[in-house]
Formats: sequence, C-alpha cells, structure tokens
Amino acid sequence: MNCSKILTYANNLIKTYETRDPFKIAEYLGIDLKYKKMQNLKGFYTYILRNRYIIINDKIDDVSAKIVCAHEIGHDRFHRGLGINMFQYEMCVSLKTSTPEIEANYFATEFLIYDDNFLSLAYENCTYKQIAYTLGVHTKLAMIKAQLLTIRGNINVLYIPNSMVKTTDYE
Repeated sequence: MNCSKILTYANNLIKTYETRDPFKIAEYLGIDLKYKKMQNLKGFYTYILRNRYIIINDKIDDVSAKIVCAHEIGHDRFHRGLGINMFQYEMCVSLKTSTPEIEANYFATEFLIYDDNFLSLAYENCTYKQIAYTLGVHTKLAMIKAQLLTIRGNINVLYIPNSMVKTTDYE
C-alpha cells in the first residue's frame, strides 16, 4: 500500500465521521475497544470470528492510548485479512520495519496530525519534540509526519534542528 492511499483513507474517515478522535472512530466502525492490565504491551488489534477488537493497556497515559488506538485502527483497515494479532510493545509507535507496522504508523500519523498544523510549526523551526508536544502526540509520530510530508513533496527536509533531543513525556 502506498502513502497516498493511506492518506486518502485517513482523510475519508475524518470527513465521514467529522472527528479525529480515534476512540469515536473505533466506536463508529464497530470495533470493540477494551482496556486491560498488561505488562509491557501497550495495545493490540485482533480479529476473531468477524469480531474486531482493540485492546489498550489500562496503565498508559491518554496521549499514548490515543496513538495506540489510531495505530490499531490502521491494522483494522489494512491488515484484518492477515488473521494475526497486531501487538504494540514498549514504544507507542513501533519503528519495526514490517510492512503492516509501517502502514499502521503512517495511518496513525496521518489520522492524528493535520498537515497544516505540522507545517506551520516546522516553518517556525520548532523541534520534533516541540511539534509533538503542541500537537498532543509523541515525538516519533512527528518524525514520521516529516517523512510522509517529504515523500509527498510538501517539505524538503527530514531533519528539524535540535529535533533529536531526548524527551521523556512525548517520546
């Protein structure tokens, strides 16, 4: 799947349901959302007997839960036919190189971050950390957004000065 199809799908969901709230979208799509106690797992998606589930660790913060939910909706939209569980471990946004994980990351990024909001902050020379904090996402999502915008030709930079500063709250 290419980036433009993921962007189109994310934007169609936003337009159809008039929200970027992944919890509302999951509800509208008929995905059963549950919070469970889990050790290192942030969340996962599963499809069992035509029932779709997103399970989110009940101990993660609200920003992480929002990102996990959007990521898992990406799995529901694009990977349901794989017939496997999609797990999200320690990092909220997996940087694994498998195609399903990359596509779910792209979907979550496109779904949660408006292009114009990101570009406005990037043109002000904000760091990834500052952009992420302002937009209410994790730094890794802001970095993925920069990559997607570069791929689409909206910006011509993958690096924003001081963007690699280690963060704690929004990493």
